[in-house]
Amino acid sequence: MSFQRTSRCRTWQTVTVCSRMSVKGALAVVALVVIALVAGGAVGVGPLGPVFYRPISTSANGGVVAGDIHPIPEGPQPKSRPPIDLIGAYIPDPLPAPLFQWFCGTGGDLVVTLGNGRQMIYGPCYRPPSIDHLWAEIVYIDTNGQCAPRCGPRGEGGP
Repeated sequence: MSFQRTSRCRTWQTVTVCSRMSVKGALAVVALVVIALVAGGAVGVGPLGPVFYRPISTSANGGVVAGDIHPIPEGPQPKSRPPIDLIGAYIPDPLPAPLFQWFCGTGGDLVVTLGNGRQMIYGPCYRPPSIDHLWAEIVYIDTNGQCAPRCGPRGEGGP
């Protein structure tokens, strides 16, 4: 091993290290990137999202027995819970993972109840697109189609 010293830099074969501060700075940047990726995954965004949130198989959990909309924090209740045979074709399998709500507390929750009693709660503000479509179908059935074409959450486009 041979070291060559020139000013503040050291050269060892083909690697040049100019100071310990630059190595510490690079390690700090790498640590911040790792922390950001893990934090993003924990809230459901970024490439590590699937590590924390995974789709849920409906068939492996006894199928879906109910789908219902609940206003958050309060509001008008839907007329009735729609029959599962009317909305079953619109329930995705597997169910997508719920999305992080980013400091949101108003809107509505769509609750999907599985055969084993587990409930998947989507909302109140952010839902996967397939769940927004299911929401629109439930409202469409609940209103006998009178909501069309704006049956989706917050009056967005429906089925």
